[in-house]
Order: sequence, then C-alpha cells, then structure tokens
Amino acid sequence: MDKKYLKNVVIYILSAILSVLLIAYIVYHLVNSFSSDVETMAANIVTLSETYTAEAYIFRNEKVLYSDNIGSVSYLYDDGTKIGANTDIATVYSGNNTPETEARVSDIERQLSILKNSSVVQDTTVSDSSVIDARIDSLYYTIQTKINQGDIDYVLWSKDELLTLMNKRQLVLELTDGFSAQIAELENEKKDLTASMDSEGKTVSSGNVSGYLYSDVDGYESIFTAEAVDSFTIDDFYEMTESAPKVSENAVAKIATSYKWYIACEVPSVHQQYYTEGQEYTVSFPFCGGKSIPMKLYRIVTGSEQPEIILVFETGSVPEDFNFLRKQSVEIVQQSYTGYRIPVSAVRMVKGKQGVYVKSGNTAVFKEINPLVELDGYFIVEEQDRINDENYASKLGMYDLVIVKGKKMYENKIIQ
Repeated sequence: MDKKYLKNVVIYILSAILSVLLIAYIVYHLVNSFSSDVETMAANIVTLSETYTAEAYIFRNEKVLYSDNIGSVSYLYDDGTKIGANTDIATVYSGNNTPETEARVSDIERQLSILKNSSVVQDTTVSDSSVIDARIDSLYYTIQTKINQGDIDYVLWSKDELLTLMNKRQLVLELTDGFSAQIAELENEKKDLTASMDSEGKTVSSGNVSGYLYSDVDGYESIFTAEAVDSFTIDDFYEMTESAPKVSENAVAKIATSYKWYIACEVPSVHQQYYTEGQEYTVSFPFCGGKSIPMKLYRIVTGSEQPEIILVFETGSVPEDFNFLRKQSVEIVQQSYTGYRIPVSAVRMVKGKQGVYVKSGNTAVFKEINPLVELDGYFIVEEQDRINDENYASKLGMYDLVIVKGKKMYENKIIQ
C-alpha cells in the first residue's frame, strides 16, 4: 500500500479529531458565556441585632401595706393599677374560716382577674388576631422551655397570662359574646362565700402613699431599693442577691411609689466595649411576653480584677400587664447593624477588592461591598451613599440583584 496515501489518511483523521475538539471547546465556552444556571437575590435593607441574655434584678421604691387581720385577701384593684392616697385597696377576712373557703375565694379572685383582663381588647396591640396568635405562640414555647429548665414559678405565673390571651382571641374572632355572664356568676359566688365567713373583713388602705399597686410581696422591698442603685459595689450586689427575703404574714400588698425603676444584671467584663453610660438600649423581657422597653444605661459597676461587671438600666416606662418579678431573664440589644444582607458564599475578591457579582440586564457586573459584621452566614454590608460618594455606582446598591449561585463569574459575562 502506498505509504504516502496512508500518511494522508492519518493526517486527515487527526485533522478531523482536532476540528471536533475545537468545535466542542467553542460550544463549551459559548454555553458557559450564556449560562442560565444563575440565582439572584435583591439587596434590601435590614437591621440585625446582637443580644446578650442575662439574669436581671428589679430595683424600685416600694411601700408594703399591712393588715391587723390574717386570712383571705380580696383585692379591689388589679396589679399595676395607679392608686391615690387614702384609697381602700383590699379586704382581709379572718376568724374561723375554713382553708377551703379561703382558697375558693382566692381562686375566684384569680378567675375574675383573668376574665376582666380578657374583656379589654380595645387597643391595637391586642385587637389584631395575628398579633394575639404570635403572643400566644411565643408564650407557649417559652413555658415549654421553662418547664424543661425546671422554672415552675414562671409556669405558675404565666399560665394566667396564657389563659387571658386565649380568651382575648375568642373575643376578637367573635367565638364568644363575652364573659359578663361568667363574671356575674363568680361575683355572686364570692359574695355568698364572704357573707358566710366569721368576720366581716377589715379594709386595707393605701394611707398617705400613692403609686402603682401590686399584690405580690416578696420580702425584698427593703433590699432592692431605687436608692441602692447609686452606690452599691459588685460585692454589695452579690450580697443583695444572696440575701434571704423578709416577709411578714401581715403583708397584704405593696405600692411602687415612683414610676422610675431599674434593673441590674451581671455580664462578662469583655462585653463592656458595647456599653456607654447615658446611652439608650433596648431590653426585652421574655418572662413578660417578650415586651421590649427602651432603657438608659444608668451605671456600669466594675471591680478590680473582676471577670464580670454589673449594668444598671433605668426607665420611667410602666407597661400594661407587666410582671415585676424580682429576678427574671432579659435580653439586651448590645449592638445593631443596618445594611444589605448578603450571603457570605456570594462574596468574591477581584483585583484586591471585596464584592459581589450582580445581574445587570443580561450580564454580570462586579460591585464592591464594605461588610459591617458577619452573622449566621451573612454579611451586613454598608449602604450605598449616592450623595456623598462619587464612586457610588461601583458599589452595591439598593435592589441590585446579587448573584448568589452561578459558575465561573467574571465581569460582563453573559447570563440569562
């Protein structure tokens, strides 16, 4: 066979193979240039917060009210009611009453309080069923957590709040006409029971004191005072928290004589960088249905070589239905960040600059970013400043479509 002919055949075959490979190479890059395997998300402004959970102790000025009688107490006002001087606040029944009768009167008082509070749905915070549902869910899961932690005191107190919210939900959704019939029935039963008691009962007055009435007397009223917050040291604080309560069996109720109150809580000293005296912080109270209150940082109490500091916050806000349990968990917002929320996985380094690719028309364009903080796999990045930054167009802006999924991105890559 002609060797020259064979050589030409081999050359022909090799040329064909190379041509096929070249075509495949061109098609591959064309396909990648017009890649449709791209996912985007719009750059929107969000605010995220770093919080710290601590155990807080409540300080305020409280006057304890006493009675000469010892027995069943019938309160005339709900907790948190503002009371004037010389106002009758409760009746105490004593004598040879049976424990069962006294217990039933107390239970009726509790049920009446729940039903009367359930009937108040005029304000916008509870007239929306979605708001009530959210509060019920939050409280329900908090109760579950507290049960697992063995915090029975919280469960016993919060069950009444849960019942009140569930009743309010029925009222808002018009699943009931109201609770007036149940209230009337309970009040009649209470009237019959108190009439059968051996004593007519002795009235307890607020005397010359005015303020906010609370039925719970925990024995720490003379220890955790508003005056104490000005001067206590870290050692003083620990001594107060470890002290035994001083409760008298004659104590009936107490009146908070000032609208100002304080919380003091222990945090690691390394967190001091987040706090400045006189600055306002948001403090959330999970025990009280997650109520959030703006509070001013009144003092930072430090000690030599102490691994902890004590933060003292002040407020003049007295929220409705707030439970002033002496010790309760709080969540302090240490720092908040506002900017665009971008997945860390979408960030690239291009020519020494940190940024992301965004979809502009049908092409990929690189935009610079300035991350403020990384939280849970996302960067919060600085907002675009169209007024003061002449190079704002090269930086990520509001509603830019950030490419969060796409292969081999580069400037001006054609995408669909």
